[in-house]
Amino acid sequence: MSAKFDLNDDSVVVVIGSGAGGGTLGTDLALKGIRTVILEAGKRHGPEDFLNDEWESFVQLAWTDMRTTSGSWRVAKDFANLPAWIVKSVGGSTIHWAGASLRFQEHEFRTRTVYGAVPGANLLDWPITLAELEPYYAKAEDRMGVTLTNGIPGLPGNNNYRVMEKGAHALGYKDVHTGRMAINTRDRDGRPSCQQAGFCFQGCKFGAKWSTLYAEIPKGEATGKLEVRPESHVLRIEHDASGKVNAVIYVDAEGRTQRQRARIVAVAGNSIESPRLLLNSASNTFRNGLANSSGQVGKNYMRHMTGSVYGVFDKPVKMWRGTTMAGYIGDEAHHDPKRGFVGGYEIETLSLGLPFMAAFLDPGAWGREFTTALDGY
Repeated sequence: MSAKFDLNDDSVVVVIGSGAGGGTLGTDLALKGIRTVILEAGKRHGPEDFLNDEWESFVQLAWTDMRTTSGSWRVAKDFANLPAWIVKSVGGSTIHWAGASLRFQEHEFRTRTVYGAVPGANLLDWPITLAELEPYYAKAEDRMGVTLTNGIPGLPGNNNYRVMEKGAHALGYKDVHTGRMAINTRDRDGRPSCQQAGFCFQGCKFGAKWSTLYAEIPKGEATGKLEVRPESHVLRIEHDASGKVNAVIYVDAEGRTQRQRARIVAVAGNSIESPRLLLNSASNTFRNGLANSSGQVGKNYMRHMTGSVYGVFDKPVKMWRGTTMAGYIGDEAHHDPKRGFVGGYEIETLSLGLPFMAAFLDPGAWGREFTTALDGY
């Protein structure tokens, strides 16, 4: 059963966040016999709680806390207070993700060397190589049950995929398939195969898609060495006179401020909350925030960049049937500066409803629809 550790127990490891990093780390520590507390800002929902409705699910799972943004980019101008589709719930964004599990290419570990100085970008080479990371990629793919690896068959091609596949082959593309997805195509790890329900972004009600919520955390809790505390929003991390981190301050579900002592703290939040926490943990010793000797914490934020193309077909496609990300084309993913840009891109087909599609074509309408949707909550 799940452990209950004392707030003054300084022998525990505290992990902040329960998603892909935090949920997996907390589980592995517990499996090794290490007493661990995971602090998660959101509630704990089970697969039976997930809502097969795009707007209702957003309100249930996403960080709808008011945010601010600044600068010259379009988001700051058009959607200054837009909530982020980052999950605030036990399991983190492993609840919301489509399951796509791609590897970086070799040149992507050396972007500064390969791409050169790109105006407006702050590029650095990684301190590791693909060869060094490959064993960990392989371990993750096996653990998550990624299709088209380790002898695991790919997902079936739905109508959405078949339309894309036919067009891709007509253009001469070769690397075309239903994707390397962390979604079971057969019963595995005590979880069933994909039921093709079409609501991957809203949480998999069957548990076929890998998520720390049900594929990792329960295993850690079963050891009696892992405690997950939902609705525990971390405010800052404290340290002793020597600069060693020793406690975490958080607000619990009742709004009370709590202090959990720790021997080690692992920050495993999302791309917005982790920088916020590190910067908010500034002290007389670390005036610019924790882990910020470089001055880069909170900078170089990169959104998931996409370009979208939509089409209308003479006959029904019923694109909502099957997995949300139904197909993948990898022929353009290579780096070829002769094309006039650095890096490459993948082509994917996603199931998006018509109202959502229309909103993308009219961003102003999307902002209005979003505001209207949240007014009732």
